[in-house]
Amino acid sequence: MSSEQKKKGLLASFPRNFWTVIVMEFFERGSYYGVMSVLSVFMVMGVEEGGLGFSKESVGYLKSTITPLLYILPILSGAIADRFGYKRVLSFAFVIMSLGYFLTSTVTSYSLVFMSLMLMVVGAGLFKPLISGTIARSTDESNSAFGFGVYYWSINLGAFIFPLILVPYLKSISYSYIFIMAAIGTGWLFFLNIFVYKEPQKPQSSKSIGEV
Repeated sequence: MSSEQKKKGLLASFPRNFWTVIVMEFFERGSYYGVMSVLSVFMVMGVEEGGLGFSKESVGYLKSTITPLLYILPILSGAIADRFGYKRVLSFAFVIMSLGYFLTSTVTSYSLVFMSLMLMVVGAGLFKPLISGTIARSTDESNSAFGFGVYYWSINLGAFIFPLILVPYLKSISYSYIFIMAAIGTGWLFFLNIFVYKEPQKPQSSKSIGEV
């Protein structure tokens, strides 16, 4: 059997839930990196140029607050998902992520922008470990390495397409369109989660998502 045939066999071995979270990861990461590619510039750019006109110091404080949370919150969200279920936590994450992106496109005061971005960060923090957890529960020893390879590929593809192709076009119209794009990109995942995603079965060992 050729390597190409083996790859096709591996691709066919993944269940629907695997491909569902791959799509989720692509759109969520694309939305996130699309926004982050212009966020600092947008916040310090003058109002007359279409920005918010914040000082560099205030923007630095904001980003130094939200960035660590993206790495701290997944530790907590794993425990939350183990208790309340992946599907419920994902639904909540997509709602507040989309709301956070949308509000950032409309509000102009520093405090409201801060709150909007906090919503986005909490949603992203809740989302992140549930995707890798679902992949771990949708693969086995025969295809897990390839499965996680596809997972990281979806991250890189989203991080490439959104900032380098979509963002420059939207930025030429209005910076607010970038945040609206992200709101749509994460908002529709709520419906994908409701109608397509299935609660993954817990492994027989009953390991927590942190242990997975």
